[in-house]
Amino acid sequence: MVGLDIDGVVADFLSPFLLRLETRIGKGPIPADSLTSVDFSAHPALTEETVEDCAEAVRRDPRFWAGLDSLLSPEQWQRLERLNRRGQLSFITHRTGHESWDIHAVTTEWFRRHGITSPDVHLVEKEKSAVVERLGVVLFVDDNYENCREVAEKTGARVLMPHHPYNRSFSHPGVTRITHFNEVFAQFKSCRPPAAVS
Repeated sequence: MVGLDIDGVVADFLSPFLLRLETRIGKGPIPADSLTSVDFSAHPALTEETVEDCAEAVRRDPRFWAGLDSLLSPEQWQRLERLNRRGQLSFITHRTGHESWDIHAVTTEWFRRHGITSPDVHLVEKEKSAVVERLGVVLFVDDNYENCREVAEKTGARVLMPHHPYNRSFSHPGVTRITHFNEVFAQFKSCRPPAAVS
C-alpha cells in the first residue's frame, strides 16, 4: 500500500496560497525559494497572523481547493490509478475545510477529474502514523518534514519526501528525499514482497 499526502505531493497548494499572501501584504511577489519552513515562520515579509488569516480564508473557500493545479503528468496519474484499482493507494491529508462545505467531497472530485476512480481519502486531524499503520502502508510520501519524521519514527513504512524549498534543510536517517515523482513507483516496487512483483 502506498500512502500519499496531497498538497505539495500531487496538488500545487503553494503557488495559489502565495498569491493570496502577496495580495494580503501588498509588497510584491513572495518567491517560493524564500521559504525556509512548512509554516512560513521566520520569513521576513510574513507574520504568523497574516499566514493564519490567509489559511482561514482558504479553509472557507471550496473553489480554492477545487481549482488547485496538478503536480503530476497524465502518465503518472494513470500509474496511480492502476495502483488504486488494485487497492494499493490511499491519500492521507491534514486538509481541513469549513463547516459550510464538504472538504472530503471536493477533494474526492478533484481526484476523479485526474482519473482516480473511487479515491481512498483519509482526513487526519493529528498524527498520520496511526492511519499509516492501520492501512498497512509500506511506502509513505509527504512534503511536510514534521509528518515525515513522525511516520519514520513511529511506523515501519519507508518514507519519501519530495524536495521543496521549505523542506530543504531537513534531514533524517529514516526519510529519503526525492526530486521526481517517478521515484515513488520505483521505491514501491522495491519494497513489495517478491511474490507480488509483476
